[in-house]
Amino acid sequence: MKRGIIAAPGIINRLPRGFQMERSLNIDELRYYVLYWDEVVIPANNAVYIGIPQEEAFILAGAIKRPSVQLSGLIDTDAMLSCQSKVAEALVKENKGVDWVIQQFGEECLLLENYSEERNTLRIDLASCLPVPTGEVNVYDILDFKERRKNEFIALHEYLDEVYEQALLSPDQSLASKKAVYKLTKSIEDLDRVTLERFKLFKKHDLSAVFNLYRDKIVEGVIMDVVATAFTGSTVPVVTIGGIISATIKVSANSTQTFKPADENLKLAYLSIAQKDGLY
Repeated sequence: MKRGIIAAPGIINRLPRGFQMERSLNIDELRYYVLYWDEVVIPANNAVYIGIPQEEAFILAGAIKRPSVQLSGLIDTDAMLSCQSKVAEALVKENKGVDWVIQQFGEECLLLENYSEERNTLRIDLASCLPVPTGEVNVYDILDFKERRKNEFIALHEYLDEVYEQALLSPDQSLASKKAVYKLTKSIEDLDRVTLERFKLFKKHDLSAVFNLYRDKIVEGVIMDVVATAFTGSTVPVVTIGGIISATIKVSANSTQTFKPADENLKLAYLSIAQKDGLY
């Protein structure tokens, strides 16, 4: 099954009353989306169009899609934020061979109340792990590299899912001892190596995958307590280019706001923060 994301066109911040769009996506963040997911949808709307860098080139190359949501009445930040959820709800229901997940930049998934519910989740944080080419790189370079190295990208997602499965099946084991964590670490090292071979310059991005802890109707209280206790403060370092330990993998269990229409899915959200450093 293909992996797809529905992303906001910019960085959203929560305010005491409502939300604020801090800025639009930059080119590195757009490349990151295209590189690590098979399908990328960034909703637009008929009222206020938020453009993104090299948008026309990315659309023509088939790298992204920008469906338009029809808004009416008061156009505020809440209305703008609703565009992502409306498109995500439709795509999740369609489920035409694509595993759709909401993607946002920030520490938490920001959703309007009618699209949000609080759930116990398992979160896997990859801090400063994922290389993304920077500098003079066009969309066709990104797509060609992604196709040539598709096995490395598939492995990353598969091992991320495997960490989730092993965390639930064997929460009494340390994070570092899990085979899936070793495989995930190796896949990150492989991505560093092949990215450096092709592009020379790249920036490291974070990825936090929020998993549905109870999709399979596991006894909630028992599993939540065991998993939370097992992984509290547990972090595994990842050695990157030149033997430098600059990345980490962390697993934690907590209660968080998630996307209600996807409450039966394995993954509930992706969160990312672009690192300011990490250029090689």
